[in-house]
Amino acid sequence: MKFFRLMVVGLILSLGLVGCATTETPVEETKSVTGTINVYTRDASSGTRGAFEEFIELKDKLTVTAIEVTGNGDMAVKVGEDLNGIGYVSLTTDFAANGITPLSYKGVEATEENVINKSYELARPFEFVTRASGDFASEDQELVTLAFADFLMNSVEGREVVFAAGGIVDVDAGTAWETLKANHPVLSKDLSAVVLKTGGSTSVEKTLKAALEAFQALTGVQFEMNHTGSSDGFKRTLGSEKDSANAVDIGFASRYFKAEETVNLGAATGVYCMDAIVVVVNDENTLLTDSDKELVFNIFSGAVSTWEEVAK
Repeated sequence: MKFFRLMVVGLILSLGLVGCATTETPVEETKSVTGTINVYTRDASSGTRGAFEEFIELKDKLTVTAIEVTGNGDMAVKVGEDLNGIGYVSLTTDFAANGITPLSYKGVEATEENVINKSYELARPFEFVTRASGDFASEDQELVTLAFADFLMNSVEGREVVFAAGGIVDVDAGTAWETLKANHPVLSKDLSAVVLKTGGSTSVEKTLKAALEAFQALTGVQFEMNHTGSSDGFKRTLGSEKDSANAVDIGFASRYFKAEETVNLGAATGVYCMDAIVVVVNDENTLLTDSDKELVFNIFSGAVSTWEEVAK
């Protein structure tokens, strides 16, 4: 009888041990990043590139092996597809959707709050300029353009959609559109045939499209976006391409306009929100979470060219 009890106890203990073994959680494997660092950069006309190189003091020092991409969205996609990739994008980018991880800079996370309080240093403006007064396709085209500029910069409703799309702006400092609209009697007309044309920075597209769609819902005005880079924002409104097939009503830059870009000649110009530039790596690259000027400079200049060097 005693022997039988011992057998039962032993069987129970053995079943218990088996049960415990089957409930263990397997250790998740992490993918190490090794080999060459693939540096991605924007094209020479990009305001994001200009601002980034100015912040990092990288002008004319970018590694010759850098892979040039066509826009902010293309940058996000390319780095998201490349385990060894590193690049830089606008804070308005959907990081998760593209499979990229934003790096902190000097220990400070890239957030709207940190841009506003100026603790995140890689911040820049989203600026615009219109054609010169009297240089639009028609008087109504000019008046509608100015109405949209007012909506974008000053209205609560315009600021709300820009903010919702990732732009950094003080919504509470805006004025109700119903009040501002009274300053633009052209909006009482049927404007369904008017098409606002915009160009310039690709980084502004997300916030700008949100504002244009909101304005369209309120006024019936159509819009056409064709964005190719910040340098083109001035060229296509007031510069060398203002009378070409590429001409637009409003040009945008994701940096401050340069001294030689005489935006004071435009019928309207200004900063409609702030943004930040964020260094990003592939989601599966857990080697880097923070960065600083020296590290970023060394990687983008080619002084550091492998992930093993970064890991040291």
